[in-house]
Amino acid sequence: KKEMKKSRNEADTLQRNLNQSYKALDHSKLKYQKAHIELEITKATYEKTEVDGSASRNQVEKAKTIYHKNISDHDDSKAQYANEVLKTNEIQEEHFFTLLPCLLNNIQSLSVGNGDFFKELMSKYVKQEREIVPIVAKCHEEMEKAIEVVHSIKDSGMIVNKLKTGDVPPEDFVFEELQPGTVLKTNFLTKMKRSKSTPNLNMESPNYFQRKRYLEKKTDAHKIEIAKVQKEMKGLQVMVKTYADNPKFGDVKQFQGELETAAKRVQVLESELTTFKTDLADVNNQLENIRIKSPARSRKWSFPGQLSSNQLENMEIESPKIVSPTLATGWEDDFSDVCQLPPSPLNQPISIPIPLTVKPEPKPKLKPKPPPIKDVSKPPQDCKGPKLRKVVALYQFDSDATDTISMAEGEEFFVSEGDQDGWTKVQRVDSRFFEDMGEGFVPTSFVQNI
Repeated sequence: KKEMKKSRNEADTLQRNLNQSYKALDHSKLKYQKAHIELEITKATYEKTEVDGSASRNQVEKAKTIYHKNISDHDDSKAQYANEVLKTNEIQEEHFFTLLPCLLNNIQSLSVGNGDFFKELMSKYVKQEREIVPIVAKCHEEMEKAIEVVHSIKDSGMIVNKLKTGDVPPEDFVFEELQPGTVLKTNFLTKMKRSKSTPNLNMESPNYFQRKRYLEKKTDAHKIEIAKVQKEMKGLQVMVKTYADNPKFGDVKQFQGELETAAKRVQVLESELTTFKTDLADVNNQLENIRIKSPARSRKWSFPGQLSSNQLENMEIESPKIVSPTLATGWEDDFSDVCQLPPSPLNQPISIPIPLTVKPEPKPKLKPKPPPIKDVSKPPQDCKGPKLRKVVALYQFDSDATDTISMAEGEEFFVSEGDQDGWTKVQRVDSRFFEDMGEGFVPTSFVQNI
C-alpha cells in the first residue's frame, strides 16, 4: 500500500513538472510575440522620424537607439523562445516515453507482486486448515485448483486493458518563427493548445476505444436476446401446431398473434445487431489508423519487464459472460412428443407456419380467468404426508383478482394443485417478500420447478 501511494505521488510530481514546462514555454512565446510587436512599432517610428525633415538630429538618434535596443531584445526573446521549445520537447518526450512508462511498469510490477503474495498466502491458509479440519478436505482441493489458475500477469493485463483510453502521446511542438514585417495584434496572441481526454462509455463518445467496448457489449447482449426470442418462437410454433391439430383445445389465433410479434421482434433485433457490427468494424478501422499515425511507432524504445501491446492483446483475458435466463413456459415439456422442430441458427430467421393473409392488428389479449380456489384455509400438506413440489418465481407477478396471488422474482412456493389452463395453485413458503401467507393461482409460465 505504501509503495502504491509512493507511485501515485511520483505520477503527480511528473505531471507537475510537465505542466511547469508547458507554462514556461507559453511565457517565452508571449514574450517573443510582444518583443516582435514593439520592434515593428519602433522600426516604423524610426523610419518616419528619419525621413521627416522637421525632426531634430537628437530625436533621430534617440529613435535609432530605441530601435536598436528593441532589435537586441527581440533577438534575445527569440533565442529564449527557441530554447524553451527544444527544452519542452525534450521534457515531453522524456515524460511520455521514459518516465511515465517506467512508472506504469512499477505499478504493474506491484500489482503482479500483490497477486503472487495473495497466491502464496492463500496456499498457506489452505494447508493449515487441511491439518486442522479434515472434514473440509474436499473443499480445500477445489480451493487449491482455483488458486492454481491465478495468473498474476494475466490479471494485470486485464487491469491494463480495462484502463485503456485509446489515446496516443502528443506530437512535438513546432517552432513558429515570426518574420520581419509580420504584424500581430495584442488581442490575438496565441498559446499552445493542449487538451485532456476523459473516458466516456457512451455510444456518442469521440474516443474510439471506449466506443469499441460499448459496441462489443451491445453486440453480445443482442445475440443473447435473439437466441431467447427464437427459443420462445419454437414454443409458440409447437402451440400453434398443437392447437391447429386439436381445435378442442382452444382458439389458435391468440398464439399466432404472439408468434407474429416474436417474429417482428427477431427482425428488429437482427437489424440492430447488423448495425452494431457495421459500427464496430468502422471503429476498428479508426483505431488501426490511429495506431499507424501514432508518433510512438517512429520511436524505438523498450523497458525491462515491460509487456508489449501484442502480448497484452494475445492474452486470453476472460470477461464475464451474460447468461440468458431459461424461458420457463412449460411448452417444451408438455408437447415434446407432439412436434420436434430443428434447431435454428442464431442469426437466421425461423420459418413460421402462418397463413399468408393480411390481418388487422391483434387486439390486446385478455388474461384467462383462473379457476376458483376450492379451499384456502387448508395447509398445503400434512406433516406426515408426502413432500410437496416446490417452485420458484422467474418473473414478478401482480395479482389483479381475488383468486390469484402476487409474487416477487426469486420467491419460492409450494404447489397445491397442478397446471389448470395455464394457471398453477401455489402457497407461499415464507413471508420475506409479502406479509400474507396466502394461497392462490399464478401463471404456470412464470414459475419453474426447483
